[in-house]
Amino acid sequence: MTSMKENSNKLIHVGLIQKKNLYKPTPLLLRQKESTLFSWSELSPEFEETDTGLVASSLKEALRLALRQWKNEKFRTLNCGFRYTLPERDEHGTNALFHQMADSYANSSGIYFDDELGHPCLVRFASDEALNFWKSLSSRL
Repeated sequence: MTSMKENSNKLIHVGLIQKKNLYKPTPLLLRQKESTLFSWSELSPEFEETDTGLVASSLKEALRLALRQWKNEKFRTLNCGFRYTLPERDEHGTNALFHQMADSYANSSGIYFDDELGHPCLVRFASDEALNFWKSLSSRL
């Protein structure tokens, strides 16, 4: 078990599962440990991470495996809004990942530089659930 402060791997996205006999969903954190290694961990109410053993070589594969692994626990990801590329904002945007939402909402203008795309981006319409989770994580770091 590691604490949030000790974990230096990049937090990419957040999922939630509903465990039996628990009222609140349990958060699952998807971290990028290396360029081609993504790993899920479970976050306790005390903000301690426990490795789930579920690893993948890509983001897409990590999400696919999580859906399969936790289908009986109603796995879902947080709605982190839509990412728009700038300078000309695309019309529809794409689903944003947690780290993209955090980078955008942490900046007063909302604009951040996305290294993957090589463009400035903006995230809008994140759910209250995702924003509240981000704020609770930020206060723990």
